[in-house]
Amino acid sequence: MNPIKFNYEYDREIKAGFIGCGAHAFRNVYPTFDYAPVDLVAVCDLNAERAEIYRKRFGAENIYTDYKEMIKQEKLDAVFVVLNFDKEGRPMYPRIVPDLLEAGLPVWMEKPAAYTADEVERMLEVEERSGQFVLVANKRYFYPTFEKAKQIIGLEGFGEPVSINGRYPLTLSPYQEDIATRTGLHWFQDICHPMSGIHYLMGEVKEMCFIEHQPSGNVQALLQFKSGGIGNLQLASTQAPTSPLERFEVIGSNQNVVIDNGMRLIYYKGSKGSGEYGKAPVYIGDDPADGPVLWEPEFSLGQVYNKNLFLQGMVQSVNYFANAVLEGKKIERSTLRDSLHLTKIFDAFKQRSGKWITIG
Repeated sequence: MNPIKFNYEYDREIKAGFIGCGAHAFRNVYPTFDYAPVDLVAVCDLNAERAEIYRKRFGAENIYTDYKEMIKQEKLDAVFVVLNFDKEGRPMYPRIVPDLLEAGLPVWMEKPAAYTADEVERMLEVEERSGQFVLVANKRYFYPTFEKAKQIIGLEGFGEPVSINGRYPLTLSPYQEDIATRTGLHWFQDICHPMSGIHYLMGEVKEMCFIEHQPSGNVQALLQFKSGGIGNLQLASTQAPTSPLERFEVIGSNQNVVIDNGMRLIYYKGSKGSGEYGKAPVYIGDDPADGPVLWEPEFSLGQVYNKNLFLQGMVQSVNYFANAVLEGKKIERSTLRDSLHLTKIFDAFKQRSGKWITIG
């Protein structure tokens, strides 16, 4: 990523509208505009009082309670959309995003994109027909640790990424034979978090098989990638809340890269000290500079890189989107088609466990 600029340092900015004035957007999306080429023109929320609070707080000019009126009245270059779930726990983006695309507006939207792959496919049809694009903010496509891990995986010395293992805390509700699916999957839609990171590092999943433990909701999933690589994902519902939330490790050719707790990157390479087995006196390599490398942020300095908005890639995703709009280019990362793949995996977890499932 290029060195960051503050909002007032940009020569060109996109004029943006924002749909949604909720707590998540307040904490994690609106503040990114301080570091991005975004001129917030208008905000929209069903609650006019809340919209007015956000207008004042984040410097917009106008408020609306109807997004169709906003895109009709304002001269916008793009729209940001951060919505809650409906009463059934399903994302509401499929109801709104097509209208924005058909109005000729590129869209930055939060994840998850939809409850079913069919809904994402319908949004894709509109995206392709409109000539616009949608960035779905699956953050691990932009985490600094994941970006650098992908860079390491691409090194000649790393070799082909052979396997990956991951751990993330999610609870899978029991399969219901009478309706041949699962219910209560509102929070399990967060499967897009670990799977977007795995997808970014390993590519698309060809097929998968999972087993579950009930009533805990713990899951072990085996993954076969289209590249030929393999992997497993442990969804550890009952892990200690005090433990690091997540961990991923990719194995190459005598090299490994580990992402621990989202912000610690460890690159294992090199060799141990020379000597035959049982007689080597030193575990440190003959060339101590050619060995494991560990990166983690310090929190003592007033830097932007140790802020959560950067550690979780939120600023990076907004900048990537805004610059694509300014340059008139389509995005290649964190796309709606990427979300289609992730939603197909979510759909697979709705099925009965213990069988291999093809991810189309």
